Amino acid sequence: MTKPRTRSYSRYTLEALRLMGMLVRAGRAEKRMTAQELANRAGISRDFLHRIEKGDPRCELGVVFEVA
Repeated sequence: MTKPRTRSYSRYTLEALRLMGMLVRAGRAEKRMTAQELANRAGISRDFLHRIEKGDPRCELGVVFEVA
């Protein structure tokens, strides 16, 4: 049996992810870091960082916490 390709998330989960992304972005701005600087520091791509900041639920939780 194959795994489903799409997963549904509760509105609470999506809101929490959005809030976490907003906090990451706010913290980055407060420290006056560019997206590229933070991405380099976390060892991820700038695109992946943008996905975290947008609250993409497909981002790995460990990476999200490392960035935060």
